[in-house]
Amino acid sequence: MLGKNRDLSTLADTVEPVDRTSGGAAAARARAVVVAHARERDDCRLLLDMLGLREPTH
Repeated sequence: MLGKNRDLSTLADTVEPVDRTSGGAAAARARAVVVAHARERDDCRLLLDMLGLREPTH
């Protein structure tokens, strides 16, 4: 990932949220990848929100 642009402010413009009704396994794999590669907790939350993969909290 060296040299990659890590400006997350434009990510929401280029990524479409996952349809939660299809492929629960795909969403789980995507969550696992984000969690494994996020540098910090806030980074992880931001990416999961942008991808539509973060579970709602009450």
